[in-house]
Amino acid sequence: GGQFKREVMVDGQSHLLLIREEGGAPDAKFASWADAVIFVFSLENESSFEEVTQLHALLSGYRGTSEVALALVGTQDKISSSNPRVIEDARAQALC
Repeated sequence: GGQFKREVMVDGQSHLLLIREEGGAPDAKFASWADAVIFVFSLENESSFEEVTQLHALLSGYRGTSEVALALVGTQDKISSSNPRVIEDARAQALC
């Protein structure tokens, strides 16, 4: 994974935005410093959604999800008539 850092202004206040791209499961150290987590999965790939579900459960085990801002992003770039969407909105929303 990569690391990215950028200073942003929000409502006239400077904030340091640290973004880490993680390829594996969250550990206790990651869970302790993260203020927000963005989970990304493919809407046409059941296994990618199952992996996000497992990662969400691991994170919840280290730290209450009410303490961390969570975003769930479903990509749809590979959806086609031969590769249909398999994850419906209601199912994804139930994770949050």
